[in-house]
Amino acid sequence: MYASVTGTCRPSPLWRVMGVFLLLVFLVPPGAALTASGTAGMGHDPAVSPVSPFIQGAEPGTGGTLAASPVAVITMRPTTLPARQNRTSLLQTVIKNAAERPKVTVPAFWFILVVIIIFIGLGTILYTLLKKGDRPSVTRKKSGNDVPDHVTVIETPLPETSAEASPSDRSGGPAVSFPTTLEKKFLNAEFIGEGGLARVFRAQNAKTGRTVAVKVPVRFDEITGTHFTRDIVFWQGLEHENIIRIYSFNILPVPYIEMEYAPSSLAAILLPLPEEKAVRMIMGIARGIAYAHGKGIVHLDIKPDNILIASDGTPKITDWGLSKAIGDTRKSSMIGFSPSYAAPEQIAPDRYGKPGPATDIYQIGMLLSEMLTGSVAFVCEGMHDLHCAILADTPVIPSWNGRHVDEIRKIILKCLAKRPENRYVSVADLISDLESLQNLV
Repeated sequence: MYASVTGTCRPSPLWRVMGVFLLLVFLVPPGAALTASGTAGMGHDPAVSPVSPFIQGAEPGTGGTLAASPVAVITMRPTTLPARQNRTSLLQTVIKNAAERPKVTVPAFWFILVVIIIFIGLGTILYTLLKKGDRPSVTRKKSGNDVPDHVTVIETPLPETSAEASPSDRSGGPAVSFPTTLEKKFLNAEFIGEGGLARVFRAQNAKTGRTVAVKVPVRFDEITGTHFTRDIVFWQGLEHENIIRIYSFNILPVPYIEMEYAPSSLAAILLPLPEEKAVRMIMGIARGIAYAHGKGIVHLDIKPDNILIASDGTPKITDWGLSKAIGDTRKSSMIGFSPSYAAPEQIAPDRYGKPGPATDIYQIGMLLSEMLTGSVAFVCEGMHDLHCAILADTPVIPSWNGRHVDEIRKIILKCLAKRPENRYVSVADLISDLESLQNLV
């Protein structure tokens, strides 16, 4: 393995390689050699690495050249990578968490059912609110004979408010105040009565000094206005000794009617009356109604409250607010009647025809029956039963003390016939039958 040249012995190239290998094995630490090789294998560039190379066996200032060996061993210090900043937004985090949650699957049937229930509930609430907003504020009375006999029932509900009076004034009495806008025209006004739609005050006309009755509306609404207008239209042209006379009327500054004053009414008289007095009074009422029929007007609300009594005892008809012209076929926007005095055609016009002159004849007969017996012909506990009795039952006329009970009962029953065509043809015929009782004239 050695060559001999001029007596000098030099190692062969193979031995040189083996020597370098042995040098590397004994001089380079195993960790450094692994780091160097691993770094080289991972592709690190020593030129750009932040770790300065340490060249083993090189002298400072020699530029990193190995003097003792042609092979340099390079060791790299571990590189610490900078910590990555978390720049994930809150929204991204929420979306990521929502995406990672387990999915819940709801069957389509149950989803549709829940939606339908929600819509039904919302619709019910909306309907209730709308109905509550449209519902009139009327206090319902208990069942039974819940409507007084003399009260005029208007089928269209009335509001509970009044423009001139407070709610406490509705009970009547001293608390009811006269409209202040009429105080200069009428002096010393005193409340004397109230109906379903109007109040009446006794006062003195400031110009004439005459004692008059002043009628003003309880409320200021469409239904009351219609009633008040009818009262004026049909009443103003009627001048008869058995009809309350109108002196003046106006709608400004407030609607009012100035009329003849009568100190009492038939409703205030204790019943029953003696036969002669009852017949004489009913004949005066019948004459006033016959006069109105001759003018083409029917009253349609004859009852004790609407029959006033003058100082000399003369009966006088008042309140023509439900009146209509004879032959008027137009459908009225306001239908009303007093329950115990209502004729069958007022309750069931489709069955018995429209109200007309025969309706007034029916009510005159009912009024005569009450004046003689102290009771109306039909007495029932509730409104429904009362209506059924008026439409189907035979009137019950109790007996009374008198000389012409049978004759007068026959007249009353003819007035109270169910069908209008079976009653008296006219009020004049009724008066004629009453006058035939010579001892009562």
